[in-house]
Amino acid sequence: MVATNIRRGASLAVAVALALATACSSSGTSSPPPSTPADAGGGDAGTTEVPKERLAADPASACPGKYKTTPPVAGQNVELEVAGQKRAFFAIFPEGGGDEPAPLFVAFNGTGETGQSFATRAKLSEMAQKGFVVIAPSSAGNGATWPVWDSLRQPGTEAAPNKDLELFDTLVQCVAAHRPIDKNRIYVGGHSAGGIMTNHVLQRRSKLLAGGIVASGVYSLTSPSPREALDPMFVLVTWGGDNDKYSGSAGGVSVGGFNFANEASLASQAYAKDENVGEANCRGQELGHAWLPMTSWMADLLLQHPKGRPGKGKGVVGDLPPVPAGVKVTCSDDPYQYTSGIDVQCLPGAKDGCREACQLMGDCAVENGTVGPALKPQLTELGFSGANNESCGGCVARCDQKATTPDDPGVLQCFKDRQAAAKCGNDIAGAFPLINAVNDCCKDKQGSGYCTDVCTIIKKSSSAASFFSTCNSF
Repeated sequence: MVATNIRRGASLAVAVALALATACSSSGTSSPPPSTPADAGGGDAGTTEVPKERLAADPASACPGKYKTTPPVAGQNVELEVAGQKRAFFAIFPEGGGDEPAPLFVAFNGTGETGQSFATRAKLSEMAQKGFVVIAPSSAGNGATWPVWDSLRQPGTEAAPNKDLELFDTLVQCVAAHRPIDKNRIYVGGHSAGGIMTNHVLQRRSKLLAGGIVASGVYSLTSPSPREALDPMFVLVTWGGDNDKYSGSAGGVSVGGFNFANEASLASQAYAKDENVGEANCRGQELGHAWLPMTSWMADLLLQHPKGRPGKGKGVVGDLPPVPAGVKVTCSDDPYQYTSGIDVQCLPGAKDGCREACQLMGDCAVENGTVGPALKPQLTELGFSGANNESCGGCVARCDQKATTPDDPGVLQCFKDRQAAAKCGNDIAGAFPLINAVNDCCKDKQGSGYCTDVCTIIKKSSSAASFFSTCNSF
């Protein structure tokens, strides 16, 4: 359902009642407007206005160092001491202001950017023109998987201390201690690596946040474990189109051809499934890896969804505003579903287990909309071929050629067993059956010709190396 039906919280019955009330008032008879209770299922609170309420904070306890007595200034701010690091952030303030609480937007930069450069690229000054206080911290290379923001967490590390999350908490409280911030209108957003951090924060701070903008952000590996029940909020998921791909490096880790359309689908589906979260999504018409060029429109959309107004609930109707004229973007409130359309079918080879080892790669990597494009060069070198590496014959033939040592029959039997039990998915976690098989079947098997070949090739992807830990010994 394109560009329509985003739920805003006013039922048709309430709209009719308001119209009747207005008509009666104009004819000289006054009557109070109707009120609608909040929907128990996470819906909107009818036509009742969500008040502006200042977020209470004290500079002496909320701010570190010099910011206890010195408020942040418009422009660049430095030496905010958080978690043992001195951090910088860029601030844009709305004109005027006074004592009225203002909405807050915390923006996370992408790879190779600072808060200031992202604020300029995304034209976040347009948000300030809508009344927002905009705070754009600069990343510090934290995190192991993609060292921009500490937002991607491998299994078992989800709850470990996070300096970037602590920075977010400190910024919100410290800014609110010096300026009136509306606690019902606090939002986050970011693009690329900043979109990943946005997913991370949304899922851990939903009690505070009214919503956010996830722009070309990875959703895989951003959730806490166990997953937390989210408070009502509104999330807008955006990406540049089917050609929204990224190749680059950060902190010595490189990735090639990463597919953000698939990750947008994962985020859209996950947020839409949550009973308390209202979700909409906007897709560029082949705009590439881009923050969509309609910041002012997105600011208005966020303001339509203050805390407690996620745009989801029984009997809630409304319309998603049309995008600005000339902007090549399509928006919807139907969850976005991406499918790769790739189907890998491997035939038996000369050695028992080679078909299953390659089928496991095909199921968990080649068919995986996130992992397949990122590991395409490595999968091609391992013998897969075709436009999307859908042909498996070369992989089986290479396995037959390499698996010639005494260790290899046991290794291939291990892969065969793992493939029979594997349940692969379409995100990074969906590749874990393959990752775990390589790590377990090749552990202490440096004499295996097959493991040596696989690990030597996989290690050429620095972004994959942290997952395939056993390969570090090859």
